[in-house]
Amino acid sequence: MSNDILFDFDLDDEPTLADKPQDGSPLEKWAEEQLSKPSSGSGPLFFDCETGPRPEEELKLLYHEKTLDEFATTCDKRWKPETVAEKFEQYRKTAWDDFVGRAALSATTGRVLLIGVLNNGGFHGFGKDGESANLAMFWDLVTDSLSLKIRIIGHNSNSFDLPFLSRRSWLLGVPIPREVRQGRYWNPLFIDTMEAWQFGAREYTSLNDIGKFFGVGQKTEGICGGDFAKFWFGTPEERKTALEYNETDLRLTAAIAAKMGLV
Repeated sequence: MSNDILFDFDLDDEPTLADKPQDGSPLEKWAEEQLSKPSSGSGPLFFDCETGPRPEEELKLLYHEKTLDEFATTCDKRWKPETVAEKFEQYRKTAWDDFVGRAALSATTGRVLLIGVLNNGGFHGFGKDGESANLAMFWDLVTDSLSLKIRIIGHNSNSFDLPFLSRRSWLLGVPIPREVRQGRYWNPLFIDTMEAWQFGAREYTSLNDIGKFFGVGQKTEGICGGDFAKFWFGTPEERKTALEYNETDLRLTAAIAAKMGLV
């Protein structure tokens, strides 16, 4: 097993101001080293991953339906026993569908279906070769980009895309480049447009809302992230729509990054 797979990325702990690297620390020197590499002069690399639920047979192994006693602990203590029983029956009717509906949001219950990239106006999607192969090709591209000091930009990418891709890589035994993260910190060449928008605030702002704010476009109508798997595994025309959805998000991210002065 590669040492890269065992590298502790500490993904569950977000840095705070108290964690800021001290002047002259190994972490600060690492960051400066990443930023001081000769630039290739190439434009930034935009990326966006699309996820879906794992196959049904795998999800069934991960699914746990609460018992009445477990469910009761989550209820209002003022409810009568018959009210709890009624609510429990309602829960049971939708519990599995709700579980599947949320599955794509977690690396434990979801999988990577597509990783789209946009560079110098050209779009490419890693999606047809299987999850492991697609992850490996993406990380190879990341390695090449970081070595050339190319900025790698996404939206909500430091909080969702990169952790999801890393965790799925761990599970599948796909090596992650050491340059990607040092302890609690992503390589400074990774830029997240949502983090830039937040100015330190902990609030989620959608790509669509920021696109509207800047007047640079909106996401594809008639499809959302939750629908992606249905389109991806649908007809050839639906697969084409899924690819176009990803490309539109990437071009919207690029336009927003330009407005923010990140490119």
